[in-house]
Parts: sequence; structure tokens; C-alpha cells
Amino acid sequence: MANTGRNFSLTDRHQRFVDAQVSAGRHASGSEVVREALRRYEDDIRREQAHLDYLNRLAEQGEAAYAGGDFVRVEREALSGFVRGSTERAVRRRSVRGAT
Repeated sequence: MANTGRNFSLTDRHQRFVDAQVSAGRHASGSEVVREALRRYEDDIRREQAHLDYLNRLAEQGEAAYAGGDFVRVEREALSGFVRGSTERAVRRRSVRGAT
């Protein structure tokens, strides 16, 4: 891996944080603190993208189900009963799965 010798400016608050991490022995140098922060940031971005991909797949499945007529129309007045019934069905399914 090529060392490009980049220099970055930190705010006073971030510099104190880096210094505290090194002083506490959590990292051997300020560079290690920054590398760890970048690894975590990369992980956050990957996790965020995975969540977005999942939501997009769910939306596509929902659109396909709707286009295929696989949906239940619920009038506003009946919504609370529908949700309550859905919750009760989910609890029953969960208890049946737990019993097997």
C-alpha cells in the first residue's frame, strides 16, 4: 500500500479526542485513530447502502404484488381493526413457530 503522506487538519476538539485515545493506550498513534475512524465510516456507508438496497427490493416486491392484484384494500375507518388483527395473526404465527 502506497503511503501518500496526506496531511489533514483537525478541529481542536478532534485533536483532543485523538490525543486522549493515544494517551489512554487505545491506539499507538494519531494515524491509527484516524484509520480506525475511517474503517468505521466505511462500514457505516456499506451498512447504509445494504439497508437502502433492502428497502428498494421490498418496494419492488410491493409494486409487483400490487400490479398482480395481491393486496387488501382497507378503508380508513377499518384500519385500526385491520392492524390489530394483523398483530394478533403475527403473534399466533410466532407462537406456533416457537412450539415446533
